[in-house]
Amino acid sequence: MKWKYDYKTFTACMLLLVLILSCTKLDTRIYDQVSAGDQVAADIGPAYSWLRDYSGSIYNLNEISTDEIIVPKRGADWADDVIWEQIWKHIWNPENRFINDAWFFIYGGIARVNSILDILYKLNSKPADYNKTVAELKTIRAFYQYIALDLFGNVPIADSNYTNLAKLPTKSRAEVFAFVEKELKDNLAFISTEVNTQTYGRATQWFAHALLAKLYLNAQVYTGTARWVDCNAACDAILNSNKFLLEPDFFSNFKIANEGSRENIFVIPFDIQAGLNWFVIQGFTLHYESYKTFGLESGGYNGYCTAAEHYNLFNPADKRRKMFLVGQQYKNQDSTNPANILYDKSGYRLIFDPVITSFSLQDSSIERAGARCAKWEFNKEGIGNMSNDFAVIRLADVILMKAEAQFRNGSTTDALTTINQQTNGVSIRNRAGLPDFSSAEMNPDGLLRERACELSWEGWRRNDMIRLGHFTDARVPEKASSRDFRKLYPIPQTELAKNPYLVQNLGY
Repeated sequence: MKWKYDYKTFTACMLLLVLILSCTKLDTRIYDQVSAGDQVAADIGPAYSWLRDYSGSIYNLNEISTDEIIVPKRGADWADDVIWEQIWKHIWNPENRFINDAWFFIYGGIARVNSILDILYKLNSKPADYNKTVAELKTIRAFYQYIALDLFGNVPIADSNYTNLAKLPTKSRAEVFAFVEKELKDNLAFISTEVNTQTYGRATQWFAHALLAKLYLNAQVYTGTARWVDCNAACDAILNSNKFLLEPDFFSNFKIANEGSRENIFVIPFDIQAGLNWFVIQGFTLHYESYKTFGLESGGYNGYCTAAEHYNLFNPADKRRKMFLVGQQYKNQDSTNPANILYDKSGYRLIFDPVITSFSLQDSSIERAGARCAKWEFNKEGIGNMSNDFAVIRLADVILMKAEAQFRNGSTTDALTTINQQTNGVSIRNRAGLPDFSSAEMNPDGLLRERACELSWEGWRRNDMIRLGHFTDARVPEKASSRDFRKLYPIPQTELAKNPYLVQNLGY
């Protein structure tokens, strides 16, 4: 009886918490299979629903700062805000809106987790799954804190809402690294090892191992000390579990109904029918007339695209290259009838060309410049919002991380064995229609290129380019070589104004 009373109190507090804190609709989609015995776990929704904004500012900072995505000015279109140009050219400042929004996303997510944890701590009667729920929440909090570590370096550690964020001091990147590592390791044994509908979209042991692998893979960047052996061990925990398999069809990981993928380890669920929408790659990349190509409800905004430098990393025989729309576009994808040829608003044939000569396009290529992304299956309804679940971590990424860790630790032979291994009858390369990864390719540039082809537009390019030494390179169009301090984003000016204990990153 006491538990029932506590649960009612808990639920009432949660409803108040959602009203106070939530800027997005609280969803229950990822918990619709939860049994009555897991009632408390079902109320951790705000920790997860907030993650849907990951595809906004965090995604932009990780992708548009690299060669993968450019959002050029197209005459008057996309010319209303300098943030796109600042991120592409590495000339951002602490007032950049994406940077401010990323900080808000990170610490807003942490605040939600801390609020739920505080309610759990105060329950007089602890439910049977109390330790599991607390550990799951701390794992998600570690993910938010990891994003802060990766983007900003020296940041506050917010492990309680009892200390106002405006009074939290900056911690060194090494201290934040140690906090994230400890949180993940301390809680790993308590969270689920199951891979099923009940754990879909939730933090499991396998997500924790994958996040540890990311942490250790970049440890030299974060702390100055390499942790290749630890990265390898974290990857092995996933690979040896046999819980995940490579999908024979690469693109099945990105279908609208991709919840059936056996490759995706941690996803952020989206579903326009359930109101879980904001994954808008479709609208951001497609041309205004592209709805005629794919039978969509509306056209795109003609923004996100890929320039030739990145597009040309893909071997013409690489099946993964089909993620890009290039060349003449046709109504209903039917090129057999000349009447299906599509034209842009200026009357030119709608031919997507990855060659972009200027960030500010003013000539006849304005609407057509840039390869467009078709990696995720397009929704025919939803006005650009998509129901494809966004995979944060896939098994292919884990395989590539392990291979890189082995190579960097001096074992080229083992690295080749790993990268060419088959699961479910396929390897990363042979399902792409390519020969095995060769010893001639097993070098930092070869690994970076393979990660680009496998993980393009999936949100890890900045992380990879920094670690493998090419983030600050010059590139076309119009990006000059940038200085090393650009490997970190500045603490937002608005946060510095609120918190005198913060210390701005060097260079800003």
